[in-house]
Amino acid sequence: MKTESSRLSKGDNSGLGRRQFIAGAACTLPVALSSSPTTAKAAPDAEAIDFARTFCHYEADGGQLWVRVNVDCYCEVFNLSTGESDEYLLSVRTQTGLRTEPLSDILDPGYDFWFIFSKRFVYIRRTLASSYGDSSSRVPIEKFASPGWRIHRVPATPLTTGAELRDALRDWHSIVARTEFMADDGVHGYRIEYPVKWADGNPNASFRVETGPVVLLDPEQFHVGSNPQYHDFQWAYLDYRSNHTAKVFVEQPTPVLSGTQWKSNLGLNPQLLPEQRKAIEEHLFEAWDAPIPLDTLQKMFQIDHYSTVEQRKMHTELFSLG
Repeated sequence: MKTESSRLSKGDNSGLGRRQFIAGAACTLPVALSSSPTTAKAAPDAEAIDFARTFCHYEADGGQLWVRVNVDCYCEVFNLSTGESDEYLLSVRTQTGLRTEPLSDILDPGYDFWFIFSKRFVYIRRTLASSYGDSSSRVPIEKFASPGWRIHRVPATPLTTGAELRDALRDWHSIVARTEFMADDGVHGYRIEYPVKWADGNPNASFRVETGPVVLLDPEQFHVGSNPQYHDFQWAYLDYRSNHTAKVFVEQPTPVLSGTQWKSNLGLNPQLLPEQRKAIEEHLFEAWDAPIPLDTLQKMFQIDHYSTVEQRKMHTELFSLG
């Protein structure tokens, strides 16, 4: 097996608990990225990331508190002509909040949050019950004490047919996918590696993968050395039956009144008609003296939803671990 780790030099974060740390600043010492891979036995076929043993980490509370967070997606922006690359690691989602005494949803509401670690910044996504009060941020890496990540790679077997994927699934193996998106110039692009959480394989060549979350960037806009802002990342899920194209469900702010249409044993629930939605919105946003600005009120009636579906060209490889 092979283990790769990327570490950042230590700093001081005295007096701050974990919750205070992720909400603000920690230390002011400069940090430098370094890598210290160790190699043991060569893999027989290939290698892929073992996400159960891949983590981001940092220190808080003056080094008394050491925080480890699992990773859900690895993203590498690359330049084929120079061989340079930048890494971004999307953490799993968790929930926090309610630190006040007595507990108060008003003073300190709970929220979901995720990290994206990079060598320059830590991106922190905080999502409340609505878009109102969203406090997602991009924090310079210097604000974190001893941050970094550990990527654990293990021998992996490429899966090239639906039958091979089916066998790996039925043998209870972990499945990892590696997907590459290229810019039109054929030089710039990025690849993501992520655990496959939902998939089916068939005795013939057909298969389907539905999984996520993954984090995406625009390969035409962001190259090695770019400093993306938080909102430049696309939060998405993937659905594909081919190694070369995928449905990409991209998250975006979506009006709650967009409604839905679905069919179950209870019958058909139709969407609101456009004129119905417009009448409701006019009453909510225009027909009264709102106690807060109207644009803020409108944001409170939006959610982040995987509502857009795009077909994107890509190249994907699937691997079985173990």
